[in-house]
Amino acid sequence: MFQIGTHQLKKGTKLHAMLPVYNHSLELPFCAICGEQKGPVAVVSAGIHGAEYIGIQTAMELSREIEPSRINGTLIFLLAANPQAVHSFTRLFVPEDGKNLNRMFPGKKEGTLSEKIAYTIEKELHSQADYYIDLHAGDTHEQVMPFVYYAGTAKEQVCEISRKMAEATKMPVRVRSSATTGSYNYAAIQGVPSILMERGGGGVYSQEEVTSYKKEVSNVLIHLGVLEGEEDKAEIPQSQIVTATYVDCQHQGFWYYKKRPGDCFKKGELLGIVTDVWGNKLQECHGEYDGIVLYETVAMGVNAGDSLIAYGMRE
Repeated sequence: MFQIGTHQLKKGTKLHAMLPVYNHSLELPFCAICGEQKGPVAVVSAGIHGAEYIGIQTAMELSREIEPSRINGTLIFLLAANPQAVHSFTRLFVPEDGKNLNRMFPGKKEGTLSEKIAYTIEKELHSQADYYIDLHAGDTHEQVMPFVYYAGTAKEQVCEISRKMAEATKMPVRVRSSATTGSYNYAAIQGVPSILMERGGGGVYSQEEVTSYKKEVSNVLIHLGVLEGEEDKAEIPQSQIVTATYVDCQHQGFWYYKKRPGDCFKKGELLGIVTDVWGNKLQECHGEYDGIVLYETVAMGVNAGDSLIAYGMRE
């Protein structure tokens, strides 16, 4: 019998319920699906950034569509990890404390709301998971090409399983993460093979994007033996990013991008500029190598410290 909070799940059942956040009145909606057969525990989270609705809609639809008869082991969908932001169209942060939930792990039981949510996810979900998939999307201010990060700072065996999970998505690009922060990276450091998936943007979703995401998530779950079915075949071979570059804004100003996510460029090519209100150039961003744009800010107004663009060098 599997347990989340006070909820117990029996074999061959599906449960829609709320997970109370430790030491707070907030509750997180989840769906747990338990198969008849023994197997691993896979966790799929969405809405860590509340306005990334493609991931949230994907988790909601899959949780409704997948029946226990197709599951080996247990599949848990955390449908909205940051519900206050989900319902207030808030980018990146938890509205109550203004913190980025994805930077709070492992959290604190007695901390602010962001820290309490992270603590709850770590204690109730990470600690019971054998595999973890974190669904993101382009937030209100950004656009993202379809790609997948896999954990790269954990034990090598965990990183290798994470890489195979990333390959199984059949997304066009995978990136080995060098970060130690974030829900999926923290889970991996604790021994849980993990990936983070990205696509879309603008704080909106289309059914086309959601349909693609559902296939990609299902591919991973089938690859892991959690979900019964056959993986889709990739139309285009997946490429690996061997170097990733993240450019932040140095000034308050206006950002004018020259490329779109998924666009390729040559070394030295102009990727975007920041100007002041008078049109004077404050910052130029040029490609440091031949690469591909992974994501970028599409909002015009920017502040110092904001992310402008991320790009990578493919194998």
